Amino acid sequence: MNMKELFSSWRSNLRIENKADEWETKELFRSAGLPVPPQYLFKKNVEDKALESLSFLPSDLKEPFAVKLCSPDVLHKSDVGGVKLGVGRNDLVSVLREMRNKFPGENFLIYHMEAIRGIEFILGALNDPSFGPAVMIGAGGVMTELYKDVSFCLAPCTLKDAEHIISELTIAPVLSGFRGSNMDRESLKDIIVKFSDLASAAAEDGAQLDINPIVWNGEDWKVLDAKCVFV
Repeated sequence: MNMKELFSSWRSNLRIENKADEWETKELFRSAGLPVPPQYLFKKNVEDKALESLSFLPSDLKEPFAVKLCSPDVLHKSDVGGVKLGVGRNDLVSVLREMRNKFPGENFLIYHMEAIRGIEFILGALNDPSFGPAVMIGAGGVMTELYKDVSFCLAPCTLKDAEHIISELTIAPVLSGFRGSNMDRESLKDIIVKFSDLASAAAEDGAQLDINPIVWNGEDWKVLDAKCVFV
């Protein structure tokens, strides 16, 4: 299945037409070969007995957890208090109860909270009216708006294109051993290429993609937050 077929199939199976929540978007990214950590969608209809026992929790999902409101109508979840980080297994039941009381009728995303070794990055995709699909990389997390350190190229892109937009960043030296950092530049380039392939397919369907942040955990890159918006 090529990226266009993958995206079209994924879109046709969205729970709400033309609206994707974070769980759905991350599953799309996983199918496209991007490094998404194990995750679980805690649904609004889980019974109290199952909640108390945590019997629903997959065995490969390890603490500490991140717990997030999972709604396609809320893009900035932290702004409404819809994010809990560093949650241990012993606290997970109480956190889920608190979240259900605060956001009745909503689902919640649970995933392993990755250790972050170095600077966070953002990957974005848009459809420029003049040039067509494009991808962007830059300083991610809280640094995105602060530094505005970003670089663009057309999508789909090659490994050479990916290297070029990385090298244009002010923060690029952290990917070349700056002060002992060991972030894998080559695998990040491969991720950019895969993301650009998906971005090109999404643009044909009027969708924009966003990963913020993607982080290095000391061994691998991991996608921690993902969005897909239909425009």
